[in-house]
This record gives sequence, structure tokens and C-alpha cells, in this order.
Amino acid sequence: MPIQQLPIELANQIAAGEVVERPSSVVKELVENALDAGADELVLDIEKGGSKRIRIRDNGWGIVRDELTLALSRHATSKIQSLEDLERIGSLGFRGEALASISSVSRLRLTSKPAEQSEAWQAWTEGRDMQVNVEPAAHPNGTTVDIQDLFFNTPARRKFLRTEKTEFSHIDEVIKRIALSRFDVAFQLTHNGKTLRRYPKAESQKQQLQRVAKICGGQFAEQAYQLQSPEGDYQLKGWMVAPEHCRYQGDVQHFFVNGRMMRDKLLAHAVRQAYEKYLPADRVPTYILYFELPAEQVDVNVHPAKHEVRFHYQRQVHDFILTQVERVLRSLTEVPTNSASEGEPAAFRDDSYESARGHQYQPADTSAMRESSRYSVAPRRAMGSLLPNAVKSGVGNASSQAVSPSFVASSASPHKTSSSAESWRLLSLFNGYQALIKNANSLAWLNIQQVHSVCAQTRLTQQVEGGLSGQPLLVPVTVSAKEFKTPVSQWPEQQLNQLGVMYYRQKDTIVIEQMPEMLRRGNVALLFKQLLEQVSESSDGQVIKWLTAFVAKNEYSTTEAEHWLNQWQDQLHASATYLQPIDVPEGYHANH
Repeated sequence: MPIQQLPIELANQIAAGEVVERPSSVVKELVENALDAGADELVLDIEKGGSKRIRIRDNGWGIVRDELTLALSRHATSKIQSLEDLERIGSLGFRGEALASISSVSRLRLTSKPAEQSEAWQAWTEGRDMQVNVEPAAHPNGTTVDIQDLFFNTPARRKFLRTEKTEFSHIDEVIKRIALSRFDVAFQLTHNGKTLRRYPKAESQKQQLQRVAKICGGQFAEQAYQLQSPEGDYQLKGWMVAPEHCRYQGDVQHFFVNGRMMRDKLLAHAVRQAYEKYLPADRVPTYILYFELPAEQVDVNVHPAKHEVRFHYQRQVHDFILTQVERVLRSLTEVPTNSASEGEPAAFRDDSYESARGHQYQPADTSAMRESSRYSVAPRRAMGSLLPNAVKSGVGNASSQAVSPSFVASSASPHKTSSSAESWRLLSLFNGYQALIKNANSLAWLNIQQVHSVCAQTRLTQQVEGGLSGQPLLVPVTVSAKEFKTPVSQWPEQQLNQLGVMYYRQKDTIVIEQMPEMLRRGNVALLFKQLLEQVSESSDGQVIKWLTAFVAKNEYSTTEAEHWLNQWQDQLHASATYLQPIDVPEGYHANH
């Protein structure tokens, strides 16, 4: 076959294969175009998960009539003009391929009116012939891009689309991430005529935290500490959660580089390494971070969908992120003294509570953060070196013995703890889950397994209300549809999606792509069947209780036991339900 130039329509469809993975990819490209055009109000109307229609209206600068046709051609852009521009990209888009690629696999209509133009004009094109037609239109200042029948002329691509609900969930996630990066922009998202998301502009810090709460949940907003690095070429700011309150799954791990949302391995590794020595074994780092650096020091032109970047000074960037995150974590996990230093986090001060939620981490040399300390909240119990010396020297050696602790009957009321004179501390662990604990006057056994279970059940109940974020399987699991008692058409798909399960039917098989975190490491096929039965036959509360049984462990490390001891005191208010007091001789003091 001789070498020849590709036809323009085929070249565009090849480019579309890189840029347009699914409807959410189209949404991302078009929203980024609108933001680059100076828009601060966006309305997105989605139909049938984006496969039928994606319409995005903005109030940006608009496109003049004479450039409408050019805007739909390949490699046409107003964002860069020279190699120097490419080396210091400040816009979200720059290749000039998005509109041409999208128009090659859809029916596209582009309507626009710049403020200086007296009337609006629209350009439209359909699929392979790429012929652009321009005609007058009615439209306010700004631009509307209307995409209909995505992949109508590429049926092989269209059959790979998932259910309407799944595709819309991807669009929703894209808008959430972009809304976290641009607090100065208002977003409205509708699906099949129903408004599902509305994010007004968030100019004040309080309004920004309210948007964060809408997107990442009120619990994150309440527990988050605000980070702000000192002034310099590198700037890191955002919100991060103390280790003991980090989530069990990575659904709140958002990183932005110069305003661009990223899934960069270097950045993720730096944050993970900073958290490593503080984090309980079953938790993952939880954060929203914004990294700013000179544009000429980062290459964003390394991935078709612009999800990854390349830093010119990778080691310096990694160490900067690691140092800044670790500095906050070190402050959050140190046991405070009576005399607070200037650099002490506001969250450790007793007078730092205000009704506006969100913690404030305040570096000693950043005055701007001090002005915002009114948004910090009361301290949570800090993790740290809470293990008493007794564990190291005497009683602690018993943890290695395979004996079952004998509970001694106590005259203490079963509904009250033995003493509240001082916080309980861990002495030792028996059989992996029975903790020997003490306070100033008492000794007792605490069932760590039960504490973990009840805390997990409370957490799951809250998460399921807003939709549990599942974890993708490294390798999708395929199960024959014949193995199920109920026809696939009768499955409670919405409830399964609510629990973080994603699957699709492929001929006579079911392909499982995503499962709740606590189920994904077991026998996925068997657990999927059991979960399906639970959802079909049991109440929501019973389903959550069933899931909770997979969260608790048979054996805990000392660090994990300390963590759940703290949760028992903080969240469960030292409830005696899980406590077995130990009789001690009269006059005994726990410091003996």
C-alpha cells in the first residue's frame, strides 16, 4: 500500500479516538474552551447520558462570524501562535482539535455572538463530509455548542457506551472537578430536563468551603485543614484531612496544576509518601490541592486528554509537595503543649471554634492565612505518640501470648464508663482485637473489632445516602448471566449503582467493573451475587449491616488499635457498650 495523505475526515476521526473517549470527554473539552474564552457562567444540558445531546451555553467572549468556519477545522486555535507560546501554556486547551474531532463523530451546531457584534451567527456540520454551513441566529453574548447523536456515524464506538446513568455519572464527576478548580465560575448541570447540580460563584472563603461541602461532602469540609505554602515560585494551597479522619477510599483525592485537573503519578506519590507514617492501615490520603508554578517549568503537551504533565524539575517539585504536606501533618499529629507557638495550627487552640466549618493550618510566615483563621474549628483528637511507656516496659509483652483475656465481673454500671477523669490509653493487645486500656483510676478491656464495626456502619450509612464511591477492579470480572436466579432486566440497578457497583451485560455474561471497597479484594463473583441478593431482599439498613461485616478485621496492629480507641472516645463518647471493666485492688492507681 503506497504512502498517502489521510483524508481530512479520517484524520479528524483518528483524533476523535484520542480526544472523545465518551460523552464526559466532550463535556470536558467544551467546558475548558468556555473557560478559556473568559466565561464565568456555564449551563450544561445533557440528555440520555450525553449520547443523545450535550448542550453547553456560556457567557464568554464569543467567536466572530468570519472565524466560525475556521473554529471547526483542525489545528485552529486562538490560544497559541508560536513555539514560545507552546513552552509556557496558560490556557486549558491549545491544540485546536476538540471541535473538529467532536464534529466528525456527531451533529454539531456552534452558535456565538461577541459583545461587539450586533447579531449572532451559527455554524453547523454533520459527520463525515465536514461541510460547514453558516447562517444567522438569535443568541445573547457568548457561545452555545450543541452536540447531538454522539457516535451516530461510528456504531463500533457507540456500542462501547455504558448505561445512561453510568455515562452521566462520568459527566457529573468532570463538572465537580472543574467546579473545584474554578470558584469564580457558576455552573448549572441538568439531565433530561431536571437540574441536578447548581454551583453559584464562590468568592469568599466561606462560600468556597460551601462548594467543597456540596461536592466532597459536609464531613470533608468540616474535617479539612486549609494549607497555604509560603510565597515563592512554587505555591501549594488547598484542603487536607488529618490522618485519623482520612477516607477508606480515594474518592476525594483532587490535584490541580496551574488550574488544570491532574492524575499525575509524581504528585500522588509525594502526597502518599508524606501521609505514609501517620496514616492508619485502612485509610488513604484525603485532599484537594492546588499547585502553581511558572508555566515554562511544566509541559502539558504530553497526553492527548491532558491528564498528565511533565515537570522540568521533577525532584524539586516532588520534594516541595512532600515537605509542605508533611509539615501540616506533623503539626496536626503532634500532642500540643500548654504554650502554643506562633506556627501552631489554629485547630489546636481551644478558642478556635466558629460556626463556619473548616480547619485552618497556619504556617508561621504566612500572614494571609492568619486573617482567615475565623473559619477554623474545634480540635479533633490528634494521632501521635499516645502509646504509654507501660506498653514498652512491662504489660505490653503480653500481647504476643495466644491467650484469651479473662473478664472479671465488676460492680460498675454497664451503662457508664469506669471513670472520665482522664482519657483512656492503650496498654496492650490480646488476640489481635482485645485492647487492655487504662485511665487515671481504672483498667478495662475494649473490643476494638466492635468499635470498628459500629463506626464503619455509621460511616457507610452516611456515604450510601449520597452514593457510595466504588473502586474499579484492576481486571473486570465476567460471570455467566445463567448463574443468577433473577433475570438481569429485573435487577435493582439503581440501588447497586448507589452502593458503588458498576457492571454491564455483554451477550450472555455480566462484566463487573467496579465494587465497593470492602468487597473488591474477595471473591468478586460470589460477593456480587450475595450483594445482589441482599439488595433485592433486604432493607437498606440490613444491606449496610451486611457490608459492615466485611470492614472489621480479625487482627489489628497497635497503631490501628490506638486509632479505634480514639474513635471510641471521640465518636462513641467512650460508650461502655464495648467495655469490660477490670476489678482492681482498693487504693490501686493506674500509674502504678
